Amino acid sequence: MKIIEHQAEGINSYTLVNNHHMNVTIMDWGATVTAIKTHDKDGNFANVVLGFDHYKDYITHRAFFGATIARVAGVIKNAKWRHYELTQNFGKHHLNGGNMPQIAFEPWFLERKLQTRDQVGLVMQYITLDGENGYPGTMTITAEFILDNSGKFTITYTGKSDKPTLFNPTNHTYFNLSGDAVEPIDHEILKINADEYAALNKHNLPTGKLPWVTDSPFDFREPTTIGPQVAKIKGGLRHGFVLNKTPHPQVELLDRVSGRKVTLRTNAPALVVSSATNYRDDRYRLNGGKPMRSQLGISLQPQVLPDAIHHKEFGSIIIPADVPVTYQTAYRFSNIYDV
Repeated sequence: MKIIEHQAEGINSYTLVNNHHMNVTIMDWGATVTAIKTHDKDGNFANVVLGFDHYKDYITHRAFFGATIARVAGVIKNAKWRHYELTQNFGKHHLNGGNMPQIAFEPWFLERKLQTRDQVGLVMQYITLDGENGYPGTMTITAEFILDNSGKFTITYTGKSDKPTLFNPTNHTYFNLSGDAVEPIDHEILKINADEYAALNKHNLPTGKLPWVTDSPFDFREPTTIGPQVAKIKGGLRHGFVLNKTPHPQVELLDRVSGRKVTLRTNAPALVVSSATNYRDDRYRLNGGKPMRSQLGISLQPQVLPDAIHHKEFGSIIIPADVPVTYQTAYRFSNIYDV
């Protein structure tokens, strides 16, 4: 187990390496996961998340790849909560915590490194002040990233505020298990243990309705090939799913060609999934020079459903003063062809 430190273009990054050569790289800009390298069926290691080739592109493009989203992930309709006016940065709405400043694109402080015989990790911290983006309370947010020898990578977010406020963080990593994004995610297989999804209106805002997935293209309760299923959804996947309570992993993503598999288990009540359908940008250079193309990655974002403050059935994201609230997600990486 070891931590390798890098510095380039004014950004610090840290690569966590386990005893089986799996490694995860996190940079302090946005507490962002820039790479997760795992082996394929032939033992070749490659990056299974979308990441820019140059650190400066994270600053230039602000594309959320791998970033920590806080205080609140997703949209808040009309950018209002109680009498508080939040930053409008998505039309008249509030998106991903606002942009004055946007926590996903700010430097985080490395609080400490963690290293034992079986684990290696980092704890990063960000302090957002009372009134920033319209939110009440000065809040300390910690992000803990831990990799162990079993192939489990755990992200833990904790928020504590000196006033009642809103907290609904997530990580915005896009996965592509082909490795270095050599193929789109169409042939990959997704399973989500969820009976309900959050319906969206024509403006992609939650309606508040939670239809059953049965007999709909949102039914991923059994392993389902992504491409044909997403083709049935206008605009692709950008929806939230209500996760079932189960002792088993709630989400599985598998690439049968490479053999790579990741499972996800979280204490968050929901998962927002984006298939990056119609997401194209020729300015981007990702994973060794590739431009961003439709369905090049799929994001799996554990969180409370977006716009929860306007839909009580979604759950609460209001946290009391001086009480820490924690969300934790464990991703376990493996290869189905390993003996």
